[in-house]
Amino acid sequence: MSSNNDKNQQDNGVNDDSAEAQHSSASAAESETKSEAVDAKASEEKPAGKAAKPDFAKRFSKITLSLALLYFLWYVIGDRVTPISDQGRIRAFVIPVVPQVAGKVSKIYVGGDKVVKKDQVLFEIDDRDYQLALEKAKANLELTGQEIGADTAVLDSAKARLDQAKADLEVKKINTSRVFILEQEGIISGFDGDRARGVLTQAELAVVDAEAGYEQAKQKLGKEGKNNPKLLSALAELSTARLNLSRTKVSAPSDGVVSYAKINVGYYAAVGQQIMTFIGKDTVWIEASFRENNLGNLKSGDPVDIILDSAPGQIFKGSIGTIGFGVNFDKNEPGALPTPEKPTGWMRDPQRFSVNIIFDKPDSIPKRLLREGGQVSVIAYTEESNIVFDKLGKAWAWVTSYMSYLY
Repeated sequence: MSSNNDKNQQDNGVNDDSAEAQHSSASAAESETKSEAVDAKASEEKPAGKAAKPDFAKRFSKITLSLALLYFLWYVIGDRVTPISDQGRIRAFVIPVVPQVAGKVSKIYVGGDKVVKKDQVLFEIDDRDYQLALEKAKANLELTGQEIGADTAVLDSAKARLDQAKADLEVKKINTSRVFILEQEGIISGFDGDRARGVLTQAELAVVDAEAGYEQAKQKLGKEGKNNPKLLSALAELSTARLNLSRTKVSAPSDGVVSYAKINVGYYAAVGQQIMTFIGKDTVWIEASFRENNLGNLKSGDPVDIILDSAPGQIFKGSIGTIGFGVNFDKNEPGALPTPEKPTGWMRDPQRFSVNIIFDKPDSIPKRLLREGGQVSVIAYTEESNIVFDKLGKAWAWVTSYMSYLY
């Protein structure tokens, strides 16, 4: 009986050990299953993360290529319909100030980089020698008149009026010739040209009137006195002396700026020697260099946006005045053999032509911004342009105007 009980107990222990083993096996299997599931999930997530990076790079590359293509198309087509030039310069008349008589500089009224008005005296040359020459000429005329019995006082006055009228006419011819050139090039309006013609006509009429008075004074001398070589010589000497005396005062030809004046009192000025540099402010324009392929659709009168380096953030309006018809490329001397140009790279450098651009409202721009040689960027809008290229051009002008703050 007891042996049976012991056997039963042994069987129960074996059963318990077997159950525990089965339970342990099941737990281990479940752990392995979970581990495999986690590994599988991790392996699934890892490729997905790897796939996201190529998608972003691919999308970024597409955007970059698209923008590059659009820019290339705008560059190629825009060169024809909205040509751009960043090689523009502000231009004005630059005139060397030179004396027409020699002598020591006795007075200087204006230094360098000073604004001056028309006919404002810049400097004077010692006039004592020229005063003496004038007195001598007057005395010589008086003696000549006594010799031939002429009314020298009347003749002298008439001759002085004629000399003054001729001098004024020459000055007005020089000034109006510049205006006529600018009118032909389209830089100024026809109204300014007509006004200049009126001034020139008045000067010519003054000369005619002075000549009539001079002829009348000479008629009083009679036929013999009028043709007297001594009298003619004395009158010419007097005119020369009076003219040389007036030339001892050197004045500004128009409103502008004296930009170079490195002399002092006592400096000996020779005839024709440059003493100062004068920059006119009456007429200012833009001279821009456009590539040759920009000129196909460009015409006089096309609107232009102007960006001055001296005025960042501002855009000024203008229009095409004239388009250059040639450039100086032949560097050979006459009779010499031609020298072919050597290429500097694998692409040929573009040829550029000068295009003159006029401001729509030059009086509204401060003069301090319009310095001779100042750098300018411009964009022109041709008739072949459309709203898309116009907008792109306006955007370029806006960005460029603010980029001027950086350089």
